[in-house]
Amino acid sequence: MEAGPLRLDLFHRDAHVRDRWLALHPREFALLWRLAETPDATVSQRALLQDVWRLPFEPGTNRVAVHVARLRRKLETVGLAAMIATDGAGYRLDSAAPLRNESSERFQTNEQRESAGMASQVEEQRVTVEIGEDGVAHVRLNRPDKMNALDPAMFEAIIAAGESLMERKDVRVVVLSGEGRSFCAGLDTSSFARTPDANEPKLTDRTHGDSNKFQQVATVWRKLPMPVIAAVHGVCFGGGMQIASGADIRVVAPDARMAIMEMKWGLVPDMGGYQLWRGLVRDDVLRELVYTNREFSGEEAQVLGLATHVTDDPLAKAKEIAATIAQRNPDAVRAAKRLHNRMHDETGEDMLMAESVEQAGVIRQPNQIEAVMAGMAKRAPNFTDAA
Repeated sequence: MEAGPLRLDLFHRDAHVRDRWLALHPREFALLWRLAETPDATVSQRALLQDVWRLPFEPGTNRVAVHVARLRRKLETVGLAAMIATDGAGYRLDSAAPLRNESSERFQTNEQRESAGMASQVEEQRVTVEIGEDGVAHVRLNRPDKMNALDPAMFEAIIAAGESLMERKDVRVVVLSGEGRSFCAGLDTSSFARTPDANEPKLTDRTHGDSNKFQQVATVWRKLPMPVIAAVHGVCFGGGMQIASGADIRVVAPDARMAIMEMKWGLVPDMGGYQLWRGLVRDDVLRELVYTNREFSGEEAQVLGLATHVTDDPLAKAKEIAATIAQRNPDAVRAAKRLHNRMHDETGEDMLMAESVEQAGVIRQPNQIEAVMAGMAKRAPNFTDAA
């Protein structure tokens, strides 16, 4: 099938332009093929779920958006990122999108910057990911000399760490912490002095599915299919506060220093916080925290709704909770997270159906049967990886 300058090859389940193959994941190819069937027409997310996923509901948080983002990044390597357009509640294939066939300075700069960024992350290990035999992944923000402050390389490294776990069936829970004296001090103020790249995406560009880069650094943790537990100590300001808010559970030191800091710099919180704080903080309380950017302690954070537990050793407590979750049916845990992520957006009727659909997907399956057998025998369960 022809899709503008692209040729879609059904036999190889891949696409190419000028003999350069994109190395598409089967889901990415199916998504591109579906959009190419009706070029220039918007296809709703619901239609994509039915036609590509063969499901009546989202199989994981923003999973359609995640695959669209990955498809765009592969199209960008041949100058066709603009070919997939976000249009309202769906996506559209722009068959008239021009092919950037020149060895343009823009793409050279992006490729050089990406390579340099990857080299920097490897050299400095801005973020480390360790996966234990128990299925617990420990993600550490690792810029302790700057209290894990967020500069461009840190943004990229955090997003890469989160997205690397997206498809891991063997990971049952994630612990997110910061090395050194703090969890994350927020935006590295030296970034204010940086001259923006002329070709840098606009804030309104959805470069990561439903999010821009700055939102993805916090929302990726909510999008992961498995629970995420943040262990917060020291300073947790601004962007750090929003990253912690992306976790399912927050374990905080009593003397942690926390603030929704953006107003101090004349800005609004724009890293996904407003979406992530729904259901956590009372509306008038959140308004006061945002408008004044006042600092509060870990102890007060629990009263406000921004901390789940307060303890002198938040990392130890986070690992303890993670160990417990890792001993639960991973299919049921992931299904429960999907339900939690939908509960603030769906109608009561839709949530009742969602519960039934999720339950039907786990009941009488091997892991659910193993949970019953292990409980009756008073032994540790032996689950297989998540479906």
